[in-house]
Amino acid sequence: MGRPAYWMRIVLACLLFSITGCEDRYPEELEYYFSPHTRRPDPQTKKPAPDELTEAQLKPEAQRVLGRLLKPIFGTPAHPKVDLAQADDTLTLPDDPELAGLDAKTLEEGSRLYRRFCIHCHGIVGDGRGSTGRWLNPPPRDFRTIWFKFRSTYDPSGAVALPSREDLRRTIHNGIPGASMPSFALLSERETEAIISYVIHLNMRGRMEHALGRILVEQSDLSSGETEASAALPDILRVVVQSWTSQKKLVKPVPAAPRWPIIETASTTEEAAALMRRARDLFVNKGACVQCHGVDGRGDPREVPDNAVRRDFWGNPLLPRDLTHGVFRGGSRPQDLFWRIRLGIAGTDMPATEEKQLSDEEVWLLVNYVLDMARARPAVTLAE
Repeated sequence: MGRPAYWMRIVLACLLFSITGCEDRYPEELEYYFSPHTRRPDPQTKKPAPDELTEAQLKPEAQRVLGRLLKPIFGTPAHPKVDLAQADDTLTLPDDPELAGLDAKTLEEGSRLYRRFCIHCHGIVGDGRGSTGRWLNPPPRDFRTIWFKFRSTYDPSGAVALPSREDLRRTIHNGIPGASMPSFALLSERETEAIISYVIHLNMRGRMEHALGRILVEQSDLSSGETEASAALPDILRVVVQSWTSQKKLVKPVPAAPRWPIIETASTTEEAAALMRRARDLFVNKGACVQCHGVDGRGDPREVPDNAVRRDFWGNPLLPRDLTHGVFRGGSRPQDLFWRIRLGIAGTDMPATEEKQLSDEEVWLLVNYVLDMARARPAVTLAE
């Protein structure tokens, strides 16, 4: 009776091998294809998000137009590139360290490594819909958006900032604890940088696809849509490229803590108790952490009913982190938690906080309190 399951595993293994094979380079004839840009419906009206772009909206003819517009600039999976001159001969890549490695040789190496290590989760076009991606919770990141969760950066204009190369390097090296993203610490520095460059390439291409696709669907006919998309392409491309520069994504400095750990190094037990009360008051009241994480930090939907229906920007179930587990996906260093509180987590309901909302000292107290909560591991009971 156990044989069918055994043969099923053999069939699946052969199927996977037939897709990936032993070759880690893309077929020459393979081209990037359109994949839907899904968004969570409006929580209030339940209507589709206005920036969603689906196959129902973008017919095959329009998808082919997109391909014609994007291929000269971004190439193919086997031969990726970022050739801005194809859009406008006055456009060039800024001389910025954040844009290093977007030459054809590095991107080709990045695409080869991406196919070997990343494609099965993140998909050929970086949409997070690889062959195993649909089974994972949380789902793999869609690289085609501005919403990268774990970053140390902010945009001085107030827009959502993209991650720095160092942020991407840290995620690749450390993985994401509690998720399906493993550590790739054994990759060489050159290999890591090549993958980072290829992810940036996929992001640029995906955001251009979305922006031009929206123009096509908003026009009355495909011909006028193509004309308008072609005219708008250089300006959109310039904005997308600039968004990856170090001027548009500044690293948020982490100020020194008054002392560390703040509470544990108090000079007297009375001072420690007062600091703990102040930290808890920040967690419950001023910081409003309890609105999602609950007063005991577990985020239990029985205590916070909204958590049962909470979703990320793509409509995936999103249960707030159980802070008592001590597993923090963006990193467990104090500075990582400082960034999560100060900068928020893009694509989720975890908001950013400004200095006028919480001072640096108050953020450090919250970081100390959260880490202490993880160490204390309170009993599994609902708070009164």
